[in-house]
Amino acid sequence: MSVFEHNLSEQGKVMLVEDDPMIRALTAEWIEDAGYSVSEFANGGEALRALGRDGTCHVAVLDLSLPDMRGDDLAQALRALQPDLGLLFATGNVDDLSAAALEGPRTGVLRKPYSARDLAEAIGSLAA
Repeated sequence: MSVFEHNLSEQGKVMLVEDDPMIRALTAEWIEDAGYSVSEFANGGEALRALGRDGTCHVAVLDLSLPDMRGDDLAQALRALQPDLGLLFATGNVDDLSAAALEGPRTGVLRKPYSARDLAEAIGSLAA
């Protein structure tokens, strides 16, 4: 069974890449509460391997500062594997995002701190 096949929901599959375990756990809970299945990753390398191995997801929620790479670099690599992937950057500093990261369809930014409602609305707009 792939990491993207367990807990399938009608809403879709979300990849969450966040290195802070507390933020990752809370965000994953909010994503599930919104009706999505979620796969959690602590770094970009894990996320890339999973998407390359296991198939597709609908939206990736990416922290900008990861231990092994920048979130905008991860976004480009994920889009190379799945061009129609929705990308949601969750960051406290929007100014750190490169212009290239924001190009393309189905891309959004969610400023930290955010609420469960803000997160659900942002994912919903990208999953459609």
